[in-house]
Order: sequence, then C-alpha cells, then structure tokens
Amino acid sequence: MTTTHDLRRPRRARPRAVTVSVLLWAVWLVVGVASTVVVFALGWGLPGFGGVVALVVSLVVWAAVVWAVLQVLRGWGTARFVLVVVAAFRAALSITTGGISLAMVLLSVVAAVLLFLPSVRPWFRSERRVVPPTDVG
Repeated sequence: MTTTHDLRRPRRARPRAVTVSVLLWAVWLVVGVASTVVVFALGWGLPGFGGVVALVVSLVVWAAVVWAVLQVLRGWGTARFVLVVVAAFRAALSITTGGISLAMVLLSVVAAVLLFLPSVRPWFRSERRVVPPTDVG
C-alpha cells in the first residue's frame, strides 16, 4: 500500500551493480529450478517419497530465492545474506553431486560480490526515522 509518506520520499537510483546482480541471480534461479525439475522428471534423484520431499524442499528454497531477489530490488539488505546462505548451501550440494556446479557456483559468487561492493551499500541502508518520545502527564 502506498502512503503519502512514500510519495513524498525521494526515490534512490538503483546502482547498476544491483541490477546486474539481480539479472545474474535470475539466471542462477532459472538454471537451478530447471535442473531440479529435470532431475526429478528423469528419476535421477531419490526414489519414492524421499524424492517428492526433496522436490518440495527444493521448490521452497527456490521460492525463497525469488523472494530474496525481489527484496534486493527494494533495497532490503538482509536479503543479500539470504542469497549468500542459499548459494553457499547449493554450492556445497553441487560440489558433492557434480554436474554444472562450477558454472553455478561462479555465477552465484559474482552475483553475491556485486551486492557487497562499496558502491551499492547506500542502496541497502535503511531510512529509519527516530520518533521522539512524547511526554505524558
């Protein structure tokens, strides 16, 4: 919901590094979801109920990545850390399973580094107003 305060607040220009990082995360996400679906569809993953649970958990994690990428676009700094944690977990799994893991790891490393450059720090600063306490009495 847009408030009057939101309309009066000047918009910050999103740094190009953030935009490039979001695009890299989007590519990482598409490849990750596609590989998850292919592994499940071809039966290369866990058999039976374990495979279904693994698919559901994977899709929930990918949904969290989508959410975090959208939050990065809004300037929420904690989302950067969510992406790094998910990418590190995915990298650990990729190293043990092989596949296109090196390309995915490199893609996520570059995308993560872009989000922590000094030039993008202002994008993630929160603009918190300090409200003075009111005297009652």
